[in-house]
Amino acid sequence: LNIFDHSAIYVLIAGTYTPFTLLVLKGWVGWTIFGVSWGLALTGIVLKLFFTGKYDTISTIAYVLMGWLIIFAIKPLVNEMPFSGLMWLLAGGVFYTVGAILYSIKKLKYNHAIFHIFVLLGSFSHFMAVFFYILP
Repeated sequence: LNIFDHSAIYVLIAGTYTPFTLLVLKGWVGWTIFGVSWGLALTGIVLKLFFTGKYDTISTIAYVLMGWLIIFAIKPLVNEMPFSGLMWLLAGGVFYTVGAILYSIKKLKYNHAIFHIFVLLGSFSHFMAVFFYILP
């Protein structure tokens, strides 16, 4: 089950990128970020299959770095998306990142539950950005 759980994180990240890359960025920038995000997701899933339970710290770092990949397209994103939508996107990224940091603190009591609270906040923020600022 851990393989599916951790693989789903890669799918969630790439899936969240999809509307931003194909509906907001468009063109070669959008397609490049789209391809890179899904390529990284597939690579991460394959690595999870063969190295289950190993390199957890590296996996957490990979999730966070993959999540911030959009920074390479920040200028066209700012030009194409309303400020409020950008703030929801940024808030989601911050929530996920803080959650990952807290999750990595193994001495923190209930770190996994706290992490999931931040995941819910991040997911909600990204939902708001997509639903209200991207979808027609």
